[in-house]
Amino acid sequence: MSIFTKLRQHAVVSSVLVAFVVIVAVIAGRAATQKAAVVNISGIKQVSLVNVAAFREGSAFASAYGVVQSHSQADLKSQTSAPISSIDVSIGQNVSVGQVLIELSNNDIRAQLAQTEAALSLAQGQFQTGAVSLDSAKQSAIDKLRDSYIKTYDAVVSQAETILYNNDGNGGRLISYSMDTLLNTEITQIDQDLKDGLLKWKAANDSLVNGSSTASVEAVIRIAEKNMASADRLLTDMSKVLNNLSNSALPAFSVSLNSWKGVVSGARSSVSGAEQALTAAEMAMNTASSSQGGTASASIAAARASVENLQAQLAKTIIRSPINGKVSALPLREGELALPGSLLATVIGNDSALEIKSYVSGEDLSRVKVDATVTIQAQGATTNASTTKFIKGVVSNIAPGVDSVTRKAEVDIDVTDSAYSNLIIGQNAAISIMAKDSAMTSSAVYKLPIQDVKIIPGAAYVLTVDEASKIKRNDVTLGRIQGDFIEVTGGLTDDMSIVSPVYELEEGQEVRVQ
Repeated sequence: MSIFTKLRQHAVVSSVLVAFVVIVAVIAGRAATQKAAVVNISGIKQVSLVNVAAFREGSAFASAYGVVQSHSQADLKSQTSAPISSIDVSIGQNVSVGQVLIELSNNDIRAQLAQTEAALSLAQGQFQTGAVSLDSAKQSAIDKLRDSYIKTYDAVVSQAETILYNNDGNGGRLISYSMDTLLNTEITQIDQDLKDGLLKWKAANDSLVNGSSTASVEAVIRIAEKNMASADRLLTDMSKVLNNLSNSALPAFSVSLNSWKGVVSGARSSVSGAEQALTAAEMAMNTASSSQGGTASASIAAARASVENLQAQLAKTIIRSPINGKVSALPLREGELALPGSLLATVIGNDSALEIKSYVSGEDLSRVKVDATVTIQAQGATTNASTTKFIKGVVSNIAPGVDSVTRKAEVDIDVTDSAYSNLIIGQNAAISIMAKDSAMTSSAVYKLPIQDVKIIPGAAYVLTVDEASKIKRNDVTLGRIQGDFIEVTGGLTDDMSIVSPVYELEEGQEVRVQ
């Protein structure tokens, strides 16, 4: 009788043999392409563990990644646009509440504040003495108008247009590097309008004399304010172009980019300073033309408001620690430009409580609830077999909606384990969140990678690591093969962590978990 006749008579046995041959062939193919366990210098192999809960069918867990943070962590961001003048602390340094960490460039604000404080003192002195010289105040305003014109003209013609039109012969025209056509058109239009505006401003300045009326001086001030506002808008748009070019990182352009930023920043400071000085002069003139009564009191209040406004602006350039703690991040360096929203420093509070800031997909969001159990595994953390491999946590907060760009929702997780020494602030962590109405069962079906299951004639098993750091065999029941995965219908529970992959490892072998 031939072997084929025998196989036809024993169809069940034949099916089992064929299935076994297929499984062995698949495993052999996978083994040929998988990395074996790494052997360290002591001769002990290093292995990796994975939690089987992530492979349980029925999506009992919502998986995501997050970043480890402190509950008392303070991320300090810039509220203004200015270069970093000084960094007064270093990473790892302990700081106290109110301590200065970083100072942004603020010389122009300090100068404006000094001028406005002087205007306030003047208004207060005039109120006290009642001997205010209107002619002197008007002459001061006229002088400030002429000074403002010179500074604005220099900022626009001598500095901005040099960059816009390559008058100095260095590099190309700024607009030629910009891809934002609307912004380019706006810059060109503003510059053209300013040329006419500056001519009218100069003619108006020249018409003022010592005997000019208060109304005439105020009319020229309105012309000056309009032109300075246009100049500020032009320089702001140029800053946007320069910042966009910085993000593009054009190699041939980077040589002149920083110098152009410096020119535009300086021009903006000059125009802003002139604007403040003119405002102070106008305020002094108005004070001089009013009586010692209610109008003078109102002028003092306005001057005081200007002082307080500049003090608030100055405070935004001095970054102080809001908590007692330790500096953990200083992403920018001295001289670099801080933009509104830029992270300047991170301070970790002395409170040791940790949390995970994670982002869950929109599909999984509906299955996540507050107080749900979470399993956390630090990425790249070194563990050993005698310590807890997976850290426990609980969902503390869920965002009400999904971000329209990332299509993910923020989920905050409190770390509840008292021993989480392998978690480091700023470290990435993989998390598994127990979904709604799910529970750990021994009858669940798991779809494991084939590389994580060892199959021998008549049996199959996975490997775990015991407290003595030795390989332990755990028999399992297999189901169907699905591509690179195989169903495990028995022998696993959600709290098990298995070795991945199982190649070149034997029961009782000593290993080190990496």
